[in-house]
Amino acid sequence: MLSLLNPYLWAVKLRNFLYQKRVFKTCRPKSRVISVGNLSVGGTGKTPTVMEIAKFLTSKGLKVSILLRGYKRKSKGTLIVADYYHLLADVERAGDEAYLYAKFLKKVPVVVSEDRCKGAQIIEKHFQPDVILLDDAFQHLRIQRDLDIVLLTPKDLKEKLLPFGRLREPFEVLKNRGDYCLFSKTSKPNMELENFCQRLGKPFGYLQVVGYRLLTPSLEEIDFSTLKGLKVGIVSAVGDNRLFEQQMEKLASKYGFLIVERKFFPDHFDYRGVSFNPNLLWITTPKDLFKLEKKIKNLLAVDRIFQLPENLKQQLKELL
Repeated sequence: MLSLLNPYLWAVKLRNFLYQKRVFKTCRPKSRVISVGNLSVGGTGKTPTVMEIAKFLTSKGLKVSILLRGYKRKSKGTLIVADYYHLLADVERAGDEAYLYAKFLKKVPVVVSEDRCKGAQIIEKHFQPDVILLDDAFQHLRIQRDLDIVLLTPKDLKEKLLPFGRLREPFEVLKNRGDYCLFSKTSKPNMELENFCQRLGKPFGYLQVVGYRLLTPSLEEIDFSTLKGLKVGIVSAVGDNRLFEQQMEKLASKYGFLIVERKFFPDHFDYRGVSFNPNLLWITTPKDLFKLEKKIKNLLAVDRIFQLPENLKQQLKELL
């Protein structure tokens, strides 16, 4: 009963209905469009999923571009963050996620735009890609897509709709939207998630962490064994800081370093006014690395190495 009295629910239903009846206009890029999104607010693994899909598609010889809003960037409008060869904007103007893509991915143009249709037009005009990858676009119904990948975590199934919980939309939208369930933050098998997507008739797979890398701001890789016996601080501003903390605790136990200071902030935090102990080695996430490199002299990032499900790779091949 409480959900039926939720004005947010009816606003979502009305918006979706108006798109379904084509009262709200949509756009259809010439390129294939793959959306990566989720149902909940907060980190579910969209950024590494987009990166892994981009790597997979480029390894098959396809031209790929990434389009995202650029949340909390210090710029407006449509901005080309990177072309095939050059980084064209700093982290403040690009936003942390767009800048991360531009730094980590080779020959993958990155564009940010509040208007995704306009952003897609700019991408096609300048880069003529085979595929446009949309980051965090499951709720962005204005741009049509060929494949909707929806990330789900075990916690999502227990959540309620905003403002009483963290869900952006009710689960029922997955019946007509969403082509593939990608499970993150869980190990195989999670029968609750599997049964949920099977009832919807959706294929599913697990986004798996298969390793870790330790990187400098110049993306030079360092051996974890060099940390043995050191005192370090950890800092992050991501959707799930607790998960990062747990991962760092496991790595500290494995490689023999000691975490003596911890700093955690809301997602996309800009670190303005935050000071750091200069005598410590600080470890952060790849997403925070480039925002912090000017503030911290001794800075490293732990980069998780992910693996896409084989059936998703096959679905991508069949689509293209």
